[in-house]
Amino acid sequence: MGPTALGTRKRRHIVLTGAMGVGKSTVGRLLADELGLAFLDSDEYLEATYEESAVEITARDGVAGLHEIELDVFLRMCESPEPAVLAPAASVIDHEPGRRALEDNFTVWLTAPRGVLARRQDQGAHRRKVSAKERDALHASRSPLLREVSSITLDTGASSPVETVETLIALLPGSLLSIASD
Repeated sequence: MGPTALGTRKRRHIVLTGAMGVGKSTVGRLLADELGLAFLDSDEYLEATYEESAVEITARDGVAGLHEIELDVFLRMCESPEPAVLAPAASVIDHEPGRRALEDNFTVWLTAPRGVLARRQDQGAHRRKVSAKERDALHASRSPLLREVSSITLDTGASSPVETVETLIALLPGSLLSIASD
């Protein structure tokens, strides 16, 4: 990734990416609060914009239709004029415009062991159900792409959300912290 200054058109937002259940929303809210930034969550943005949940959209349009909408939601979130913490759907990495948007911002790839993800993904009615086979296939196809676009990779499996945020803040470049305090 080339050197671009945070606060310019590129690298404006901190984007937390990763699989469903990895903690993007929980960590994102805490990080945004800690940094004094807005927090934009894909699921909330999707429901506010489309007036349907991801589960409802999947039932109507299938997974591919949901992923197209999730990409649209992420690209709209990236248009926010003020620096923010963004938590897009994991599927945005599957699309070239999504990958470019991830590269244009400061992207943090949150990971967790497969067993932890499976437990978390089975909780909550807002998530579509994913089989172990599909989860493994998504991990295999998305991991190389996420590795390529992410500035930081952080495992959330063994730490609390607060500990994850503390670790993440310690790893953020000073330029990100200074823009957050402006």
